[in-house]
Amino acid sequence: MQACEADGARVFIYCISFPFADYFTVLLFGRRIIMRAIIDIGTNSVRLLVAEKDDKEEWKVLKKDLRSTRLGEGMTDKAFIGKGPRERTLKAIEEFTATARLEGTSEIFAYGTSIMRDAANGAEFSDEVTAATGIPVRILSGKEEAYYSYIGAAGTPSVVTSVVDIGGGSTEMCMGFGTDIGIRHSFHLGCVRCSKQFDTTTPRGLAELKKHCFALFRNTDLMESMKNVKRWIGVGGTVTSLAAMLQELEVYDSSKVQDYVIHQEDVNRMLKYLSSLSYDEKCHLTGLMPERADIIVAGVAILDSLMEYFALPEIMVSDRDLSEGLLDADVLHPNESR
Repeated sequence: MQACEADGARVFIYCISFPFADYFTVLLFGRRIIMRAIIDIGTNSVRLLVAEKDDKEEWKVLKKDLRSTRLGEGMTDKAFIGKGPRERTLKAIEEFTATARLEGTSEIFAYGTSIMRDAANGAEFSDEVTAATGIPVRILSGKEEAYYSYIGAAGTPSVVTSVVDIGGGSTEMCMGFGTDIGIRHSFHLGCVRCSKQFDTTTPRGLAELKKHCFALFRNTDLMESMKNVKRWIGVGGTVTSLAAMLQELEVYDSSKVQDYVIHQEDVNRMLKYLSSLSYDEKCHLTGLMPERADIIVAGVAILDSLMEYFALPEIMVSDRDLSEGLLDADVLHPNESR
């Protein structure tokens, strides 16, 4: 405890830190701040989000960072995480853990998604991360991933909303109204997975990928339910990159990406354009990070297939997604019966 004089009044500032506890709290003039970090271990990238919650019970994002470590490199339906991707990803997680602690938080949560669910050695890699950082890794189910992506992107909407999260190894769809989440579904469709399975450089390969998407969509009862959706939101690197490319953003600007509306004809046009470019040309494309150059076509093909199948004229982009939803994972839990 420290004390100082301010305008004749004695002010006490308490700073309490529990290195091994569940949270870091600062009390300043009676104000309680909780700082929390989320590490999202994905198929294509590892992401860090650091946020604080004050007395108003609202999260304020302090820092976001991303490393494209390609944990799912070479993945198939019988995925196995290779040595190189494991080392790259572990290094990024260790760096993010150090960054989070330097930011002043000891409440750090790590989550694994598609690749860690599907890989034969996913649980083994989870243990490796915990041994190196001291942070347990919770591997989300497909339905949990869909749920928290919905919470992060949509919040508590006043109209029936569907959130689509196109990731590296899977695509999640979740429909809800307010906090009442109805339908959650996870497809084995991702920009990394499908780039490995299909030749996205040829019209024939793209046609086969879209046919595969349609087959997976038809194998659900989503069509009838989705007729009630009034607002569609897209999250993940594919849709945010598409929004950045359409606006020709030389520097990624989340404020310009957030709530940007992408029309179906723009998606179809961009799919044709991107598939006609060489890898080097895509690496130098305004709005696209070079590390996504080899997987962007597959991601856009998945989005194009989804919008065509469900007859969506447009989709709204959200820069807020799974990471933001996971900030409240300690108090919000999906109904696993749905």
